[in-house]
Amino acid sequence: MNISKKVFQLILAALFPFIILSCAEKNEAGKVDTGKAEQKADRSLKVATTRVETRVVQRKVDIVGTLAAWEEVSVNSISQGTVEKIFADLGDTVGEGQTLLKFDDREALSNLAAQEANLKTNERALERANALRQEAETNLKRYNSLFAEGMVSRKDMDTVQTQYAVQEALLKQAEAQVNYARALVDIARKNLQDTTILSPINGEVRKRLVSKGEVVREKTPLFVLVKNDPLKLKTSATEQFVKDIKIGQDVVIYVEVFPETGFGGKVERISPSVDEKTRSMEVEIRIPNPKRLLKSGLFAKGHILTRKDKDVPFVHESAVYSFVGVNKVYVVKDNKVQDRHVKTGIRESGFVEIIEGIKPGDVVATSNLDQLFEGARIQE
Repeated sequence: MNISKKVFQLILAALFPFIILSCAEKNEAGKVDTGKAEQKADRSLKVATTRVETRVVQRKVDIVGTLAAWEEVSVNSISQGTVEKIFADLGDTVGEGQTLLKFDDREALSNLAAQEANLKTNERALERANALRQEAETNLKRYNSLFAEGMVSRKDMDTVQTQYAVQEALLKQAEAQVNYARALVDIARKNLQDTTILSPINGEVRKRLVSKGEVVREKTPLFVLVKNDPLKLKTSATEQFVKDIKIGQDVVIYVEVFPETGFGGKVERISPSVDEKTRSMEVEIRIPNPKRLLKSGLFAKGHILTRKDKDVPFVHESAVYSFVGVNKVYVVKDNKVQDRHVKTGIRESGFVEIIEGIKPGDVVATSNLDQLFEGARIQE
């Protein structure tokens, strides 16, 4: 046991200088690391900065839909007939009251002539009946005077009164015959008019449905007309925009065939209710189309210009640091960094709207954002 103890003491004495040296080296290394950390903490990072600016923002509601004719009218035959002439075809522009088609009108003309002759016959009969009634009335007045003087009998007086009553009835009958004959003339004229089909609107021919020589029945479709100036765009907007969209607001739309051209319009109608299934409301937009560049059926997208907001904060997009869905802006104050979480809005021309998190006039960093943190010292 004594020998082992002495051996241990000898070994410990031999190793002691090395243990002391190792501890000294570790202590020195610790001092060096602490110095470096202090030096890093004191070091200032150089960054570029800019101020939060304000802009006027035109708020918009995005829309999509299909252009449709302002009006679409089916032009039908009124009575049966044979197509004699066609004056308009697919794509033609027609004016209200313009002749589109004409049926064979020979039968209608013949019937009108017959009814007008019948009317004249009845008018002559009415003239004779009126003359006879006036004669009977004059005779009745004369007999009334004679009867009052006792110069004619009651029997003669009754005969004259009967004759007057008969002529009065015949006159009324003649008047009725004339009125009936006039009605027949009006019907004949209407039938003649119905052989000529006129355009009810200013528009264009979308379809021609009959051919020359074709026999058509009453109420047969002949043409489909559309009014393409203006056009209408039926679209919908979600319920969050109910308070923003109003009748008369300006609209700009774009179509694929003219990708660089915006076509203006106005909100014409708004549904009074929100659809329970889609949670959206229907909006109808009026699109002037004087040059006929747009066609019904074209797909369109655009936006409704709702309102203008003033003094909206904007920063350059380089000032926004985004990571896993979180947006940050580093505000610089007294050469120190303040880490701000922000809510962003629209983007335009390289700038980002800041809805909340900073205010106009704040100074924000625009470079080395990945090296910044709360409390970091910087050089501008």
